[in-house]
Parts: sequence; structure tokens; C-alpha cells
Amino acid sequence: MCAQTSATSRNKPKPVNNEELLNFREIIGKYLYHWPLYILLLVICGGAGFIYSKIVKPGYEIKASIVLTDDRDNKTSHKDVLDQLEVTDAPQVVENEIEILKSRNLVGKVVYDLKLYINYSRDSKLVKKEDLYKKSPVEFELLSGQLLGDHKFQVVIQDTSTFLLKGAFDKAKLFHFSNVLSNSFGTWKLNPTKDIKDYIGSTINITVSDPNAVANGFQGAISVTLVDKQASTIELSYTDQLPQRGKDVVNDLIYRYNEENMNAKNLLTQNTLDFIDKRLASLKGELSTAENDVQSYRSSRGINDISKQSDSYLQNTQVNDRDMQDVDIQLGTVQAIESYVNSPGRSSVPSTAGITDQGLSSLVQKLVDLQQERERMLANTPESNPIFDPINSQIKAARSAIKENIASTKSTLLAKKRQLQSYGNKAQTQIRDVPKQEQELVSLMRAQQLKETLYNYLQQKREEVALSYASTQVDARTVDTAYVVPPKGSKRLIPLAAGLALGLFIPTGLILGRHTFRNRISTNKDITRAVSIPILSELTFEKSKNPIVVHDRGKFALAEEFRTLRTKLHYLHEKTDKGRVTLLTSSIATEGKSFVATNLAVALAASGRKTIILEMDLRKPRVTAVLDIQKDHVGISNYLIGEATETKIIQKSELYPNLDVMGSGTIDTNPSELLEQESTVKLFDWLREHYDDIIVDTPPVSIVTDAIILSRLVDVTLYVVRQGYTPKTILPFMKNLEEEQHFPKLNIVFNGIEKGRYGYSGYTSYGYGDYIESKEARKKYSRGIFSDFFKRF
Repeated sequence: MCAQTSATSRNKPKPVNNEELLNFREIIGKYLYHWPLYILLLVICGGAGFIYSKIVKPGYEIKASIVLTDDRDNKTSHKDVLDQLEVTDAPQVVENEIEILKSRNLVGKVVYDLKLYINYSRDSKLVKKEDLYKKSPVEFELLSGQLLGDHKFQVVIQDTSTFLLKGAFDKAKLFHFSNVLSNSFGTWKLNPTKDIKDYIGSTINITVSDPNAVANGFQGAISVTLVDKQASTIELSYTDQLPQRGKDVVNDLIYRYNEENMNAKNLLTQNTLDFIDKRLASLKGELSTAENDVQSYRSSRGINDISKQSDSYLQNTQVNDRDMQDVDIQLGTVQAIESYVNSPGRSSVPSTAGITDQGLSSLVQKLVDLQQERERMLANTPESNPIFDPINSQIKAARSAIKENIASTKSTLLAKKRQLQSYGNKAQTQIRDVPKQEQELVSLMRAQQLKETLYNYLQQKREEVALSYASTQVDARTVDTAYVVPPKGSKRLIPLAAGLALGLFIPTGLILGRHTFRNRISTNKDITRAVSIPILSELTFEKSKNPIVVHDRGKFALAEEFRTLRTKLHYLHEKTDKGRVTLLTSSIATEGKSFVATNLAVALAASGRKTIILEMDLRKPRVTAVLDIQKDHVGISNYLIGEATETKIIQKSELYPNLDVMGSGTIDTNPSELLEQESTVKLFDWLREHYDDIIVDTPPVSIVTDAIILSRLVDVTLYVVRQGYTPKTILPFMKNLEEEQHFPKLNIVFNGIEKGRYGYSGYTSYGYGDYIESKEARKKYSRGIFSDFFKRF
């Protein structure tokens, strides 16, 4: 039973969190409130994107693809497979080639080849600038100087031999095509092309730019990607408004890439051939000397033949000496390789000719290839770039592997040499039995044959190297030459879509930034997070020319909120029926305190309760103005200084039955001292006896202390906070008031809420439904939908 209950409880859907739903509504409502801003910017940005798509010439995408070939299919005596080392894999090699294809070095050569740093155009009726790539009637030729920055000038073709030059000098001048010109960027001339006759009378705009800057632009525009990680096919992509120029750029880039690879291979081949040639030149002289020695010896001693025993000894000794010579050659080559490996700065590449260990040959070739690859990358990238980390690691690993192999190979060769020496010593002992002349002849012939054998061996290796690279193949084979991808109709919609997206992003960013950096209380959560003072009522914002909204049928919602506040006030006073004193204050001026006080007083009077409102803001009184009561009538200040009685300072409202008003009277220079007098206490005692409700409108508490002075005489305090106006820096002050308990039954009235602007509880730029007195203010208040739109934001 328990298990079933537990399973049932797990299958129950998770209840919806009302707080999360409310937060979502607040976020959405905050942005939907500004719908006019979204519509305006969507129209502007969308229209701009649409116009742009119609005016700007579309770009054509140019593509080409190449496949990287593998040198493992072309094995040679001095270049073996790279996979034997197993320190790299194909994807890493392909990525290196991609970086080379996008290198500034190659792109710069393309810019120079196609002279892309020179732009020719002319004004046309169809488009603002017609690009004259490969159609220009003139050709710019820089004879000397350096191009820095952009240089623009115009050429007016007069005839096939003269032109008018504008912009290059202070004044327009007429020149012949044979003239050599000089100005700030160097010496240059203009050469006519075969199309010159078609442009007589036309104005040609010429822009000469810094080739390096142009190369940087093309480098960023060219895209090189690996089509398939399992293959070595690379795709090149470039977008240009002129299809032919785009095809030329991509094709020339592939050509330059292959040329660079060819040069690198030729350099490696030449280094190997140079090493062999040097050895052959040295051996040729030694062989010639050995042959002359044999011939001279035979002639001087008349020796034509050697005994059979001598032949046998000679053959055995020759075989042993040949093996010994071969070991010495290999040891010499191994030592040369060891010196190369231990000297990273050494430029000449040692030959591996004569090495029987193909693994060592492969490792040496691997190291040579890696170093050449690093040198080629150094031409385009600083050595401090992290891209060198993989290849540096590979070079280090190759050196370590070669050193280990060399140690093993040397040990084997030295052991073999000792064995051959032992056998040679034994043969020498046998040869001593041969007559001295035959012994000397054998020695001479042995030296000759050794030199001849080594010479023939090197000749053979040289031919192998030369034949293997006589027709060197490039590493990249073109699969598809540059071709134009047919433009899709959907690309025309991209500017429009971008404009619409911008129309949504801009207002969202503005609203978000404004809410983020605005230091104003905007929701009731801003209050509840900082203080624990209860929020008694939230009053929405409604535009009105009449400051009293309780009896305004057009302001039904706000009027009902004041009636609700009247009901809640009844419970705050603990159902006291007579002599209830309610004080209203706020933090700063213009938070709607007087507006709330007057409307609350009217609402209380409308319920049949005898109500009086006291204009205790003796510095800037506003109650009499709002209720349209005589301002120059004697008031509270006159009573406090003993110039009038209670009944004389009371004014009855003609518009609102059951409502009386005590104006501020003559404004005194020291209101706080007046309120400290005993007469203030007597006034409130008298009012409690004669009225059901006494509403006290006081000045802001953070500015003056009048409200705190009067707090000892009241029952309930309503603290008015205006959304979007009251600064958040006031919240610590409110918390201090709460902790020190200056005011009895302190409650907050959240004024000026305009729902939707900040979500479920937003704010208004006015923040309160106060009365606008001047005609000019009323005009500003009602300027129509556009004025309201900007006020919303």
C-alpha cells in the first residue's frame, strides 16, 4: 500500500509555480508594453534591409576543391613513409595545409598576380559604380615607391593617346600615356589597353591601395574547410560581386599553393644531389690515383698475372675490405646524421645514401620534412604563435627517435667492423706468404677496386634520386576548378531578415539596458526585498485633467482602488469609528502624496464619514489648490501662532459633502518650531472630538522633520512611494524608519503603477495621477500617440 502510494505520488504532474509564472508574465509584459517602439524600429530596419537588398549588387559564391596526395605512394631511397614515426595523423597534416592555403604569404602573391590592389570603375546609369575588372581602358603601373593607404584619382579619356588626370595633383592636368608621373606615393604611369577606343570621353575612377591591407581583406574573405574528416579533400570558398574575379582569385590561390609545394620539394632534391655530387667529385680523384698506382706498379715490375693462391687470397681480402668499406661509409653517414640532429641550426641536409636501415632513413626524412614545414609556416606566422606547438613537439620526438636509432645502428656497425678487422688481420697473415711483389700489387688493386665500387654505388644512387624527382608531383590535385555557385533566391531575403532581427534586438537592448541601469523603484519586489513594511495599496496610473478621480466615472479602476484603500484603512484603525488620524508622507517631493491624501479624504467623505484634511505641508502646500479651496484664507499656521481659532481656519468643500479643509495659512519661516508647540496637540484633540477621520498631508520625511514631529499625534501612517520616480537609494532610509519605529502602523501606498510596462507591475514616466495645472502642461500631457510613445519609453 505504501509502495503504491509512493509510485502514485511520483507520477503526479509537478504543480505550476505561481511565482515563476508571474515572473514570466512580468518579463514579457515589460517588453510588450513598448510595442510602438518595436513597430517603429521593425519598419525602419526592415525597410532599410529591403532597400539594401534591392540596391546592392548580390555577391556570387565561388568554390573549388582539391585533394591532398600522399607521398607514401612515391617511396624513394631517401624519402620513406611518415607513418613509421606515428607522432602525427592525417587530420593534423590536413589542418596544417589549410592554414598554409589561408596564409598571408599565398594570398599576398595572388593580390600581386591579379593586381587586386588596383581598382578601376566608372559611373553608370544602372549602378553607382561599375567595376571594370579586366575591362579597364587604362592600366596603372608603379615604377618606384611604396603604396601606403588609399590613393584615389580620376582619368578622363580624351583619345587613344591623351587623358585628363583629376585628384592626383592640385589641379586637373592633361597628359600623354607615355608620360611618367610622380606624386606622394611614387613614380608611375598609365598604359592604354586594347579597350581604350571604347572608353573615349569616359571618366575612369582609379583607387590604388596598400597591397598588404588588400591581402588582409582577401585573407579574411577566403574560406578553406575540410569537406570530410575521413578524407583529405579541401574546399575553397570565396564570395565576390564579379564572378570572373572570384574564379581568378581561387584558381590563382591553388596555383600558388602547388608552386610553393613544388619549390619545397625541389629544394630537398637539390640538397641531396649536391651532397652526392660532392662525394663523387672527391672519389673520382681518389679512384684515378688508385688506378695510376696499379698501372705504374705493374709496369715497373713487369707483373702481368698473379698465382691462383694469390687470386684466392685477393678475392677473400677484397670481399672483406669491401664489407669493411661499406661499414665505414655507413658509420660516416651515421655520424653526419648525428651531427645534423645535434645541431638544430645546421642548414645542409645530410644524405642517407649507404644506410641499410630504412627505418633510420625514414626518420631522417621525417625530421627534414618537419623542419621545412616549420620554416614555411615561419614565413607567415610569428614563432610565438601557439600553432607551432604541435610541429615543435613532432620535431622533438623525431630527434629523440633518431638519436635512439643512431645509438643502436652505431653499436651494430662497430661490432661488425671489429669482426671484419679480425678477419682481415687473419687474411693479411696469409698474404704474407705470397711474394712481396704480389702482396704489394694486391694491396694496390684492392684500394683501386674499393674506390671503384664506392664510386659506382654513389653514381647509382644519384641516378635513382634524379629519376625519382625528374617529374616531381605536387601534393594537391585539383578536383574541381573554381566555379560559380548559382545564387539562391533566399539570399535576397537575408538583408531583410537581418533588418527585422535588428529591429527586434535594438529596442530589446535599449529596454534591458534602461531597466538595468535605472536606479528607480519599478516593482513592489524592489520594496519587499529591502524592507518589511507592508504594502497596503497599489494605485494604478491613469491620465486625468481632474485631480480628484474618486467621482470620475472614466477612472473607474483608480476610483475603486481608493475605495479599497478606504476599507483597508478601517481595519488599520481597528474599527475605531471616530477621531481617526491618518498621516501621509513620502521620501521626496512629487511622489503623489497630496494626490493620494485628497482622493482618500474625498473617498472617506463620500462614504458618509465627517472628514477633514489638514494641509500640514507648510512649506509647499498643494491641498487647497487640488480641492479648489481659497488659498489666502487663514489656516493652520495662523492658529498655531494664536491669530485664529479652530473654527475660523476650517473651510467647507462645496464640491464634496462631508469634507472640510484646513489650509496651511500664512507660510512661516520656521514651520518645524510651530509644530513643536502645545497648540498643535490641542488642535488634534479638538479635531478628534469633532470629526470621524482626520487626514494629515505632511512634507517629505527625508527632507524635513515635520512628519516625524506629527507622528506622535496620529494613529496610522501611509508612506507614498512612486514607481519609476522614487530612487532605490531611499530604501535604506525607509528601513531605518521602520527599525526606529518613528511612525505608528507604518504602511506603504505604491502609487503610479502602469501595468505592463515592467511586467505585471510596471511604472509610468509620470508615476502618479496628479493634477496638471498649467495649460502648457496639459498640452504636453496630450500630444497624441507619438508623444505617448516617447513617454512610454
